[in-house]
Amino acid sequence: MDHDAGITVDYRSPEEVFAVLGNETRLAILRAFVGAEGPLTFSRLRETVGMRDSGQFNYHLQKLSGAFIRESEAEDGYEPTLAGMRVVGALVAGNYTADATIDPIDVDDACPTCEERPLRVTFEDDQAHVRCPHCESFHNQYGFPPGTIDQYSHEELPQVFDRWLWTLFQRITAGFCVNCAGRLDGALVTDGDEPRIEWRCDRCGDRANASVTVPVLYHPATQGFLYDHGVDPTTTPSWRIATKRDRDVEETDDGVTVRLTVDGETVTGRVAHDGSVTDVDRSDR
Repeated sequence: MDHDAGITVDYRSPEEVFAVLGNETRLAILRAFVGAEGPLTFSRLRETVGMRDSGQFNYHLQKLSGAFIRESEAEDGYEPTLAGMRVVGALVAGNYTADATIDPIDVDDACPTCEERPLRVTFEDDQAHVRCPHCESFHNQYGFPPGTIDQYSHEELPQVFDRWLWTLFQRITAGFCVNCAGRLDGALVTDGDEPRIEWRCDRCGDRANASVTVPVLYHPATQGFLYDHGVDPTTTPSWRIATKRDRDVEETDDGVTVRLTVDGETVTGRVAHDGSVTDVDRSDR
């Protein structure tokens, strides 16, 4: 149990929690909530799971109560807790059960670094890869739920992977770990060819890194600038935005200044040493 200035968080033993889930009937109970439009009654749950013995079913239901399901306060029946929904989400996403492969996909777009074509998209070891096979300096790599892949056609996957990356960076730049939702700490690193931001979660140890242009690109002022100049950042592939010839990066005493140019107009973002964007200016306003 942690206490800090009016905050109380109770932690259960991981061994105890996972022991509760190590039963086929209990997982079936959680799966029964998939697609449910509200709380499910005891009889509806038992019917969905297919267990005749109500006493035995109630035993398993009570094992899930508290941590993974609870009795609804609004309606008669049971509903999953946040932890229960996360377990259901992991099951249907295939995080623990799916193993996906795809044939490589060539995308007829120019590399944002060397401008050669095409880019290549692959999926290996639960990781999506978008890379340039020519210069190999452009390479986006990130986790993608394998159970989601077969919900799209092969041709759709490059755009799907990129939209997933957009959601990841939204969380990362907001300061949340994509693995455990813990607090992320960022740091500006300038020892390579181009400055980058490295984020680390002290809770689970997960790490992420990206070009210093990323936090500027995802700043709402930059998003508005791009949209005003005919570039919809919610639908335009990330590799078409902020190409090497459209961006300028300058190290300063306070961090890094990033300039992105579209149609002769410039948006300028300043990135501090902790990876946060401290200021964004538009030349067209």
